[in-house]
This record gives sequence, C-alpha cells and structure tokens, in this order.
Amino acid sequence: MAKTETTETTETTCTLCEGTGWTLIEEEGVELVRRCECAEGRTRQRLLEQAGIPARYRHCTLDSFELWNPEDPTLAKTLRAVQEFVDLYPADDKGLLLMGSVGTGKTHLAVAALQQIMREKTPPVRGRFADFTALVLEIQMTFDGSGSSRDILRPLIEADLLVLDELGAGKTTPWVMDLLYYLVNTRYLEGRVTLFTTNFSDFARGQTESLTDRVSARIRSRLYEMCRRLELRGRDYRAERLASREGGLHL
Repeated sequence: MAKTETTETTETTCTLCEGTGWTLIEEEGVELVRRCECAEGRTRQRLLEQAGIPARYRHCTLDSFELWNPEDPTLAKTLRAVQEFVDLYPADDKGLLLMGSVGTGKTHLAVAALQQIMREKTPPVRGRFADFTALVLEIQMTFDGSGSSRDILRPLIEADLLVLDELGAGKTTPWVMDLLYYLVNTRYLEGRVTLFTTNFSDFARGQTESLTDRVSARIRSRLYEMCRRLELRGRDYRAERLASREGGLHL
C-alpha cells in the first residue's frame, strides 16, 4: 500500500512513486509502468467532489441503511438487491428503478450505491447525482437564451453511473420531457448504467398519477429495458423517526 510523508509545507509525498503518480513493476522479467495507488486515490476523491452529491446524503452507506420496520420484507429485500448491484457493477449493465412513497429510503440507497462504487471500483468510476426537479428548473432557465440545455445534460449523459432522483416530481413541459427522453435514451443506447428513484408507482391511485403519467410512456418504456424495478412499500420512516426523536424530548 502506498504511504505518504508530510513535508514542512503540509504537502504529502507518496513513498512508492515519490510524487510522480507512477510506479515501476516487473512482470516476467519486463519492467512496466503503472499508475500508483495514491494517484488513483486522488482521482477518486476528485470524481466524488464533482459528482454533485448533496451534503445531506454524503454520509449514506448501505451499512447505515436502517431496516426501520423488521416486519416489512421489502426493506431487507431491496437492500440485498442494491448490494448485489454494487457487487456486480460494471459486469451487469442493468440499472435500478427504486419506487416507493416519500421517506422510505430510496435516495439513501441510490446514493450509497453510487458512492460505494465510486470509492471501490477500478478503474475509478465517473458518477453523477441529479435531482429531477432541479434538473427541470435548470433546463427551463435556459429558455431565455442565457445557457444551453445540452451543456446541462452533457455531464449527465457522459457519466459512467448516474443517479436521477425524484423522477417525475415537479412540473414539466413537453419540450422538457423531450430533453429528458434524450438524456435517458442516449444513456440507454450507449450502455451507461442509471439509478432512478421515484415517489410514483406504475399504477394511478386515487388522485395520484402513475409514473407513466408523469414522465410519458416512451420514457417509462425505456426504464423497463434499462432497469430492475425495486419497490419499497413501507410508510414514511423518515417522518416516523423524526416523530419518535421529538417524542423523546422533554422540554
């Protein structure tokens, strides 16, 4: 393992590559050059910083995911499926569609998978996080000519692994949906893996629209081909945890 030594200027120098980022190895009598572990570590850190993961979710890991209700089998089942996805990446090109009501832990699981893959897989993975509502607003802000929607979408299209959170939330227009289809379809055609989360199910219930109603039939059709569907059917565990904590306070 690479070690670093601290100088008086607080910079660190790797003892293996002496700060060059490259090491010499010998295989079958032939000297070869390869990237040093320290350089790969710096690359991982830079990619994580550029991934756009909100501060609220940077602590998320699969180990820290709470099985809030042991009687709800969907929680443990979904956690196992997400861990399997991480273990198999990138050999399996199927992404995940995490469906469930508000507060069931969908974003936690998606971000945890993204971060674990970015920290552990070799070569380093270019990952991105995007909130659907924020993405729609960014696109709409380009309508006055002050920016380019394609510049917004490009890093999301080119990411090795993308988390698109809260799919179907907020208000959209047909033009925005066309751009989102372009994002989803391009990633599909180029074989890039995507994790989606959504509060909408495949079936309309009462006044609640279905995911197809929210994102169009053609986008939902692509999701069938791109992803394995995982559904968390529990209650709003986030609200219940907050209520239990507040209930334990005596002021």
